[in-house]
Amino acid sequence: MPARPVVRGLRRVDLISPDPVAAAVRYRALLGWTPEPTGRGFDCWVGDRRCSEIRKPRAGERPGWHPVLAGNSPSCTLTGPDDALAVIARGRAQHGPWAPPPRPGEPRWIDLATSAPERADAFWAGTLHWVVRPTAGGAEYLVDDRPLASRTARESAAGWGWLCFFAVEDLSRAEKLLSEVGVELLERLDHPLLGEALLITDPNGATLALAAAGSWG
Repeated sequence: MPARPVVRGLRRVDLISPDPVAAAVRYRALLGWTPEPTGRGFDCWVGDRRCSEIRKPRAGERPGWHPVLAGNSPSCTLTGPDDALAVIARGRAQHGPWAPPPRPGEPRWIDLATSAPERADAFWAGTLHWVVRPTAGGAEYLVDDRPLASRTARESAAGWGWLCFFAVEDLSRAEKLLSEVGVELLERLDHPLLGEALLITDPNGATLALAAAGSWG
């Protein structure tokens, strides 16, 4: 990588799935997305903002949800401690502390769960020009004094790595939809910034979290 990217938010959160069609139908019902076929999968939108790309895995690519961070350098993939994976894509941040507030269906927050907090801070903050601010539960990663993500040493049912939170209008209503769309509730979370959240997984093991709509973080 020729230069360290400056990351101020997300472009989107991608879903790498063996069945993009079923995934697009599922998350359209759950998150209110508008999926548009692209030939390689689907671009999923809330209004004029793209929230996700759903596509099949390429050779050697790990299925699941992956944050796509908005950077100022050529696109690349970063793999940190615990094999936590994130993608860098050139362009303006569509979601994050410097973007408009998250609407229902849009990314609302990202958490990093790691078994190696010091190494994770050195890798992610050092690579992406973030500032580490210690908190009672771990740390927050800041961009120009605004929180972009949080880091915890607590392993959830999602395991180690990045966990993406999506906003929903009504968390109780979203919970009632889970079984209808073929999604399983793994764990109820009491998030220090977002409050109540639901950790869910789909039939292919892709895990994300839902939280009531509000500001970023």
